[in-house]
Amino acid sequence: MASTYSGTLNLELQTTGENAATWGTITNNNLQKLESAIKGYVSVAIASTTDSLTATDGTTADETSNAIIKLTGTLTGNTTMQCEAVENWYIVDNAATMGTYTLNFKPAGGTGTTDGLIAGSKHLLYTDGSTMFDVLDDAGNITANGTLDVAGAVNFNGGAFTFNEASANDLDFRIESASYTHAFFVDGSADTIGINQSSPSFTLDIVGSLKATGNVEFDGGSFIFNNASADLDYRIESNGDANNFVSDGGTDRVGIGVLAPAAKLEINQNSASGAVPCLLLDQDDEDKPFIKFDGTSASDQSTNVTTDTSVGSLTGHVLVDVGGTSYWMPFYATN
Repeated sequence: MASTYSGTLNLELQTTGENAATWGTITNNNLQKLESAIKGYVSVAIASTTDSLTATDGTTADETSNAIIKLTGTLTGNTTMQCEAVENWYIVDNAATMGTYTLNFKPAGGTGTTDGLIAGSKHLLYTDGSTMFDVLDDAGNITANGTLDVAGAVNFNGGAFTFNEASANDLDFRIESASYTHAFFVDGSADTIGINQSSPSFTLDIVGSLKATGNVEFDGGSFIFNNASADLDYRIESNGDANNFVSDGGTDRVGIGVLAPAAKLEINQNSASGAVPCLLLDQDDEDKPFIKFDGTSASDQSTNVTTDTSVGSLTGHVLVDVGGTSYWMPFYATN
């Protein structure tokens, strides 16, 4: 009876009394194929967009029996590399020049991995004879005791992500962007977070712009704007007034309803139909004044407070409201 061949590694299965002169060579070939299946390496240049690993019965020349397959060559289109449609496992080193094309590895007549082979990457694969599976596509718990470098995307789906679970470890966490080395930085020793800040001095230290679309609440602490005393303006816009409140950092002035205040405090009720006064003073402490003027007094008119009773003549009046009743307040010219 003639030899037959195994379905997975194509080993020659000799019958009793067969191959009297060549059984040693055949046995050695089988042992070499077993060795290749366990630790063998072969480099295969991709020749077309539909290519296959060689599979030869009884010899050591077939490519498909090797454990490690290195794929090389330059793709000319979306490409599929096929192995035999039998149960097997492979370590595949994708060293092919892919350009914009895809490369898949699958059993003949079957289906490949979900995402195909990644350029410049190594894959741990196995097949049941009809479908190729990438072991790391849906691996279970993975523990990395050294550095883990990921060149592609990382998706967290269906579970929590915890960094520095031990908490006591002095470990920093840093995200780098295209322009900033510390786009997001957690300083493990200082218990602080920096945005574009490599040495955050506060619980949250931001260098750059901040935009909040929702509500912002400050509870339990003071709020300081421009603590460095730089020439920075502060503006609050309302529904109908672009300059509802303005702090002019360059002139050290405050404006209400005015962008460039001309006094330490300038109030501009800038709506002709506003129907409201510029300033309303409501004093609930009945024996205290509405306004206190604190200046330098003199007997003449050389200072802003004077005891001189011979000021200039009555020049005009200003409309004021006292307790809901309108009155005219006189003003006098200087001598």
